[in-house]
Amino acid sequence: MNMMGSLSTSHIVELANRISANTAIIDNYLETHNLPPLSFNVDGPTNDWIHDAQPEMAAARDAVIDDTEELGRLVTGPRDHIMNSTLHRLSAYQVISRFRLAHAFPIDKEATFAEIAAASGLRKSVTRQVIRLGVVNGYFVEPRPGVVAHNVTTRMLVENPGLQDYLEVLFNESLPASAHTAEALARYPLTEEPGETGFSLANNCNDGFYDLFSKYPARGLKFQTAMKCYQRSSGFDSRHIITGYPWEEFGSGTVVDIGGSHGMVSIGLAQKYPSLSFVVQDLEAIIEGGRANLPAELAARVKFMTHDFFKEDQPIHGAAVYFYRWIFHNWSDKYSVRILRSLIPALKTGAKVIINDYVLPSGKSGFKSRVAEKRARGMDLCMAELFNSQERELDDWANLFKLADSRFEFKGAHQPDGSEMSLIVAEWKGE
Repeated sequence: MNMMGSLSTSHIVELANRISANTAIIDNYLETHNLPPLSFNVDGPTNDWIHDAQPEMAAARDAVIDDTEELGRLVTGPRDHIMNSTLHRLSAYQVISRFRLAHAFPIDKEATFAEIAAASGLRKSVTRQVIRLGVVNGYFVEPRPGVVAHNVTTRMLVENPGLQDYLEVLFNESLPASAHTAEALARYPLTEEPGETGFSLANNCNDGFYDLFSKYPARGLKFQTAMKCYQRSSGFDSRHIITGYPWEEFGSGTVVDIGGSHGMVSIGLAQKYPSLSFVVQDLEAIIEGGRANLPAELAARVKFMTHDFFKEDQPIHGAAVYFYRWIFHNWSDKYSVRILRSLIPALKTGAKVIINDYVLPSGKSGFKSRVAEKRARGMDLCMAELFNSQERELDDWANLFKLADSRFEFKGAHQPDGSEMSLIVAEWKGE
């Protein structure tokens, strides 16, 4: 006797129904807005179809991704889920990146395995192994046996150099660091030192991430390019800083953009808030690019200055704001406290320290979706692998200011709509 009819809908059917409903929402949106259908064909759309003005579409997309992944895990089962490792896929992606297989033949052409092998310097058999594993995971297509063509993924690698650099950094820097992290934790279980990480072991040195890159500037430059590509995604866009805080409250004050690189944030703020002045501080080799590309009309209000934020001689005294974007997550508490303390001689009463960084929820419920949680948790562990640092929860941020000096008054954090990062604020209450 079939008893299923008397039971409530099973969870896998609920998941399938939700996937169907949310997919229909997305499909209807694309159709009514005359947007091209989503496709991995070589002529498929490369731009994000979701923007900040469409939170309901972002929610539908994330729900489809979340539910599809969960349904896949459930029907796969725990044993096969554990055994179906991503390791070999990562190996294929790494070879595609390192040997620039996407660049081996024109986007609008086809090529044989032998032709791609000749262009890349690999054996034909290895080329075939790598590309065929790539094909089943969304890289290239094989329209006929032995013939390879581009899809939209490999087309983007060719057309977007920043994306190619991102993959190279991922596989040449992050992946080896990840592979050595367990060993680093075994050797240095309680360390906060940047030179005692999986990254350091992978490079057979005692240097921290930035110390090593200072010795190999080409690697450092590629890393900067990759991070620019990463930050172009909507959740990390600097516009959330510009619109997500009432900067007008500082009147005609000065904002010191510490570790501000080429000054992208300061330039955006200066364009919107004509009463504010800005000083962008970073290492000399970095800020050169900012000076060269500063719009002429902002030259009187945006200045560039060489400064190391670990030095205890912050040269700009009495500023209204000292701003840090994506700085503290690269440093353990020991070094983050040093960064904050280096400000103290320069601070006037009421000065604000504003930090743009992750604020992780203390539990799962604070994330908008599993997609967002996986991205944030992955970034959190990446900080340990590369820097011996972490992404922080709200209490961690409050404690960091308390450790630095009791005269910092923690004001909390605000996550602007559409942003994956928050604006964390503290006020100096000392003399």
